[in-house]
Amino acid sequence: MLEAIASEVLREHEPTFSLLQPDFDRLVRPRGAGKPASGWQAVRAFLRAGNARAALLDLVIVQVDASVRVNGEVAPHLDPDAELEGLCEHVKAWIGQPVPSSVLITLPREEIETWLVAANTRRKAVENIGDPAAVLVGAGLLEVRKGGPSKDARAYEVLVQPLRRFLRDPKLLRSVPELERFCSKLRAHTRRRRPALPSH
Repeated sequence: MLEAIASEVLREHEPTFSLLQPDFDRLVRPRGAGKPASGWQAVRAFLRAGNARAALLDLVIVQVDASVRVNGEVAPHLDPDAELEGLCEHVKAWIGQPVPSSVLITLPREEIETWLVAANTRRKAVENIGDPAAVLVGAGLLEVRKGGPSKDARAYEVLVQPLRRFLRDPKLLRSVPELERFCSKLRAHTRRRRPALPSH
């Protein structure tokens, strides 16, 4: 989904993409540690291993669903009054200071699927939805497999197409503040990296 958003926002620059994570084989774990981390814990392990610093890319997008802020491993490190800023600082700590200028952190307020709900349904205030995948199931847009919403990549490829059109409408985009913030960060990063024109 992030690739689709970035390719749409930066379409004039014809960006190319590399999937850095999840790649469980690259997560260093002690012998006998069991299954590798997944979800936000895999992102944390990936960043703590220095991979964001080592990536020789113009831009590294780090996405963590903000719903992790109530997780027992994360909540004690956050100021409850700091909203998403506190979580952003906590994610930066996984990378270490100084955070490379190539790193862009995005934190969907609950789950990233809220952005698909916004683009594929008439629901309002989508960023407050706690279980957007269930909403997509209820709307007939995702199947249920093994007792939960299917995360099949092909289904997401279909759902992301209306999102591309959504991104082109400033009024619609303003209705999803964290998505609008992410798009603004992408554009700002591109402007910073744009080479200066020669003076005459």
